[in-house]
Amino acid sequence: MKHILTLLILIILYNGQIAAQQEVDNVKTNHLAGKPLTSDDSLKLKVDTLLRNSKPILGYRFVVTGDFDGDHRVDTLYERYTDATLQHEAPKYYENPDTNFDYGDVIFLNEYLAKASFIEWGKLNIKLSGGELGFHYIENCGDINLDGKDELLLVKQWPDWSNINHAYIYTLEHNEWKEIFAIPVWEWQFPETPSASMMPGLFGDFQYGITQNDSLDIEIENSLKAFKFINYYPDQSIEYSGMNPIPLYEDEKAEKEFNKIGDQAYLKKHFRKVYLNDSLYLKDFLNPSVYYKVEEFDISEKEKGILFDIEDPAGMIITRIYRNHPQSPFREKPSK
Repeated sequence: MKHILTLLILIILYNGQIAAQQEVDNVKTNHLAGKPLTSDDSLKLKVDTLLRNSKPILGYRFVVTGDFDGDHRVDTLYERYTDATLQHEAPKYYENPDTNFDYGDVIFLNEYLAKASFIEWGKLNIKLSGGELGFHYIENCGDINLDGKDELLLVKQWPDWSNINHAYIYTLEHNEWKEIFAIPVWEWQFPETPSASMMPGLFGDFQYGITQNDSLDIEIENSLKAFKFINYYPDQSIEYSGMNPIPLYEDEKAEKEFNKIGDQAYLKKHFRKVYLNDSLYLKDFLNPSVYYKVEEFDISEKEKGILFDIEDPAGMIITRIYRNHPQSPFREKPSK
């Protein structure tokens, strides 16, 4: 069955390439006949130059299972990636060592071919849009809001040169996906995908990660499936690591107070030290369902300070949230 599906995908890709090539041949014929090239003609020729000797790579497709509608049956969600000439499935990447097919070329083709990514749920015939370049990561993150259903976590892949992103959490409500929370993250926090990946650097630089070895692809896929962004604990709490969720530069009043009284005094005023599983956390006075993992250091022989880069928007912070707390950010707030 797998081989038949692969054959069908290759046939669709081939037919799409034939249609695109016919358009380019028409442009070249008109040019030889003395007709001036339009801007659209130039774009078609650029597409032809990029694709002529390049090998299309379908890339990884996420498949996620869970009980997303609360009927106690297993639901299966499929990632799809299409373009203007294909039904299913379009290639995510291209390989051409001779012409150095780069990230900008992928973005150009993505826009020209109107590529689109989404999560498809055939049972309810609903779709959830992804980024223009697909997904970095998808996870069944469990019943995070205690509504009796699993929730879905997505990290969408955008056509930009930044690895600053968000992990979006969705729940099913009235047979539609509803975003309930967004966690600021770095794209490099997440595992690579098999066959090919866009590997983000620290400051928005990207490179291809292409594997041609089946055993290596299996190893990468196993590592991907073993990864969990949201970790659950028996005390009804969850924990994850991401960018600083409370950068002070977004709050002028808080930043002014922080600079006036100093970091240690500010932390003592707005947070309370708590030990959870032998680790030190700060409990947020504004939302006592939220805790941030920190470290201590010796200020003097008699006083300890708190290491917590609250003023650094790029700082990595481990966040712990109690799902059953009335102020949990995952719980639906009562309407006024």
